[in-house]
Amino acid sequence: MIKNDKIIPNPYDVLEVSPAASHAEIVKAFAMAMKKKKYNPKQIAEARKQLMDNQQRLIADFLRPNLPLIQRFKNHNLSALNEPIPVINLVPEFDNLDQAYQESEIISERDRTLGKQLFS
Repeated sequence: MIKNDKIIPNPYDVLEVSPAASHAEIVKAFAMAMKKKKYNPKQIAEARKQLMDNQQRLIADFLRPNLPLIQRFKNHNLSALNEPIPVINLVPEFDNLDQAYQESEIISERDRTLGKQLFS
């Protein structure tokens, strides 16, 4: 289960700007985001700070498509990985299927001779 208060939104989503946004566009988007109040002021200020710093912006560019997946994975219950692998039992009729198939391809000499006589 994912709690919304633990999810850190991507700065591009907070400020509603594209990855190609200039510094001036980021400042404008910062003011608009403060007016809209869709996110809390701390998140908006942090988003602006991240997008103004070139190194942090690269990190945001890298994480943008992956962040929701990473957060879902971090909050997912992985206890099923500790359980033993289930055993798959196949239907017993299929146990010797390969052998039966190979045997069906082998045509006896008698069958070949009979086939030649009938269809020649």
